[in-house]
Amino acid sequence: MKENTLRQFKAEFTSFFVIVLLNMAFGALVMAFGMQFIVSSVLGLTGEQPFMVIRILMAAISMVCFGLGLTWVLTSAKVLKRITRIRREYRNRKEPVSDEILTGWIVRTMSHYRENKKIISWMTRISSIGGCIFLVFGIFNVFQGFSTWTPGDITTLILPIIAGAINMAIGLVSLRITLYFRRYSVVWDRRLDEVSRSEQLLVSTMEKSYP
Repeated sequence: MKENTLRQFKAEFTSFFVIVLLNMAFGALVMAFGMQFIVSSVLGLTGEQPFMVIRILMAAISMVCFGLGLTWVLTSAKVLKRITRIRREYRNRKEPVSDEILTGWIVRTMSHYRENKKIISWMTRISSIGGCIFLVFGIFNVFQGFSTWTPGDITTLILPIIAGAINMAIGLVSLRITLYFRRYSVVWDRRLDEVSRSEQLLVSTMEKSYP
């Protein structure tokens, strides 16, 4: 029974850990794209006035994207910090794992999930959106490769296919991890509801015992 519980904890915790890493990666990508557009906009600020206004607007939007990406990376890093401690203890565990240690890991993970529930809810949404974007990019890469392919010249097809395969792989993995985590989060919410009812029952019992 304990082995099944340990395996289940590993699956749930791994999905939690990976989804936080994905959000850090997506935040870093937003920062990179924002910085890229900032540089390109600043370098092109000379020219006609209407074009200058557009470039200034694009630079402002890029700075906002960079700021949002940086904020999300820092937010994800805070969530990751406590998860990493539990993960380190799990990886350095000595067999057999006692019931007390396993229960402690579960309780600490659930507590961390409850404290950051709103942020984690946004993480699942961002992972879903990011996965869909990478999937679309991958499909576009493959389509672009075939549309520009010259028969007899396989080199013009290899790079788009490789890029498309990488993007689609990232997209599918992100969506799969998000799907698993959503399933686990439903279970965790149910557990938290049971804990909340138990706490309320305990308070009610104590109030009756000490009027």
